[in-house]
Amino acid sequence: MRGERREYPKLDPAHVSVQRQSMKTEFDYIIVGGGAAGCVVGAELAARSDASVALIERGRKDVNPWVHIPATFFKALQSQDAEVVVSEPDPTLDDLPFPVPQGRVLGGGSSVNGMIYMRGQARDYDDWEQEHGCKGWSYKDVLPVFKRQEANTAFKNDFHGTEGRLVVATPTPQHPISAKLIDATVACGVAQSDDFNGAQQNGVGWYQVTAHQGQRQSAAQCFLKPELERENLTVLTDMSVERIQIEGRRATGIKARDRDGARVTLKATREIILSAGSFQSPKLLMLSGIGPADILTRFGIDVIHDAPEVGANFQDHVGTPVTRRLNGKLGLYGADKGLRALWHGAQFMMGKRGLLGSNLLQAGACVDTSGSGRADVQFNFAPFAPGPPGTPPLEYHAAQVHPMTMRPRSRGRLTLASSDPQDDLRFEARMLQDPSDLDTLRRGIRLAREIFDQADLHDVIGEEVWPGPSIDTRVGSNSLDDAIRKHARTIFHPAGTCRMGDSPSAVVDPELRVNGIDNLRIADCSVMPALVSGNTNAPTMMIAGRAADFVLGL
Repeated sequence: MRGERREYPKLDPAHVSVQRQSMKTEFDYIIVGGGAAGCVVGAELAARSDASVALIERGRKDVNPWVHIPATFFKALQSQDAEVVVSEPDPTLDDLPFPVPQGRVLGGGSSVNGMIYMRGQARDYDDWEQEHGCKGWSYKDVLPVFKRQEANTAFKNDFHGTEGRLVVATPTPQHPISAKLIDATVACGVAQSDDFNGAQQNGVGWYQVTAHQGQRQSAAQCFLKPELERENLTVLTDMSVERIQIEGRRATGIKARDRDGARVTLKATREIILSAGSFQSPKLLMLSGIGPADILTRFGIDVIHDAPEVGANFQDHVGTPVTRRLNGKLGLYGADKGLRALWHGAQFMMGKRGLLGSNLLQAGACVDTSGSGRADVQFNFAPFAPGPPGTPPLEYHAAQVHPMTMRPRSRGRLTLASSDPQDDLRFEARMLQDPSDLDTLRRGIRLAREIFDQADLHDVIGEEVWPGPSIDTRVGSNSLDDAIRKHARTIFHPAGTCRMGDSPSAVVDPELRVNGIDNLRIADCSVMPALVSGNTNAPTMMIAGRAADFVLGL
């Protein structure tokens, strides 16, 4: 059972919400970005203090029904609640662009993602502290925050919480193809795991997910909505922040435009917290005069603080899904069309049962393919098959075993293309610049093929679609490298562009304060000095929880 929601005392009406009366223009705290991190920070600051809090989101409220039904996340990603940031042609991907979808809706990525709850490895956070100078971010420091946020329906132990806001559950109904892929992976010598967020990550099994009883458990749903009636919390959607106002070296407010294009200026008496994500947070810093001096000067932006690392250190998990046809109709092709769609809809309407209550990406594996003793490839199992980047889904029943890099070494960069806030960033992805990332994907593809070849799957698996029978995956095969470069894709985990560290060159310090500027913090996945070994939704909310602690002096 889900643990009871932590209750905070309601506050006396000291501030008036914009939804009730005319819009206020001054707040104690302004949070820019209503994604997963922003929802957590906004909810916690409002609930744990008497301060006035404004949460500003570029997108709309999460009114889209596709956002809330777990199985329709792919429709949410194709709606106005998501946007795609596209890189320059990437020479490491045969000059193909690298598109990265992002949530643009209240809840951000947590409202449009695949709902896999994975924190990463303990050593990831120990490395943040020991190798990247992020004092106070070791695993022993961050685990209590994960636990306090979590309402786990399956586990109650030293690694999990049951009293938090975020419902974390075992996926249901469990798809038979995913179950067969788990068995086939065990047959390849990978140990079975019942908890990727427990004592150790390695293994294969069912994921934990942020979907429960037919409802997506987004940050907006779990953290923000219970606090919306607080009179010290104002949520402003459809508002685009264009610049941070800085007086001397102190952040004092923001300049924005509302949905009609009218200019809006809001003042912050205490702090501004950027939670706009790995693309928008560095963009706002640069537009506001905080960034590489040569870039800012080129576009006529006054340099307030020369910060060369703003926009640098871009990283993302990269995947190449090995795809096989399915015999018969065991997959999910056509499940959203015709009579099948009506049947699934009827099941969902009658008690939120059936396929629509599933996050679809229910199972996977974290495997040490290099012999280092530490998992370096994550495999997502899918009883369906999206097509190559930029193409429609495959028009037949298929399954994928999707290997992806867990700790990529390649680094890209974001810079401005102009001083106009409406213009896109210039995005240099360089996704396979480091040869080790290509080698990691080679190993992952070889194991994925081995999984598909196990006897457990012979009765349901047909011919290989990708890489295809003509591609030799043996060591030394150049044809495999060419195929990887053409097929590599984002795993929707951009990070690192406002990295945290203990040196003045880092964008933020270990309490997430922007170096060189007072009263300005960043709380989102852009502060990660290195990607965690797994999905980024849970770590992003953890970062936001710690940011609230820092702001409140706890």
